[in-house]
Amino acid sequence: MKIRLVGSTLVVIAALSSPIQAQSDHEATLCEAAKTNQVVEIVYDKDVSKGCLPRLVDVHQVAIGNNGKLYMHGWQTRGCTKGRDFAAERIFRFDKIKSVQVIEGVFDEKSQFIKAEGWDGCLGSNCFIKENVCE
Repeated sequence: MKIRLVGSTLVVIAALSSPIQAQSDHEATLCEAAKTNQVVEIVYDKDVSKGCLPRLVDVHQVAIGNNGKLYMHGWQTRGCTKGRDFAAERIFRFDKIKSVQVIEGVFDEKSQFIKAEGWDGCLGSNCFIKENVCE
């Protein structure tokens, strides 16, 4: 009986500390932003160590990849990408998002067009999104 209780406790602890749980920390905020066309400020991956300003992103979708991880798709208007700072369509892995804050802002015309067009989960011929969570 004690072994079963310990085993069950370990399963619960492992589930609570799994990467999937950590990934979902920002899911509610980013889904709300996607549904209401809000702009977010995110600190991503190694941006701080590269001296980058936080990224500004118009959130279009949150999706689950074929690998089971969560992704955000959107239009980035500020922030480093391989050392460059320019507006473009981007995909962000949840496990690399360090912080998220909804800010005042309006989607620009290009971003509105891309969101209205929809996204099939592909970058070129590389299709890696299994299903949309919200948009």
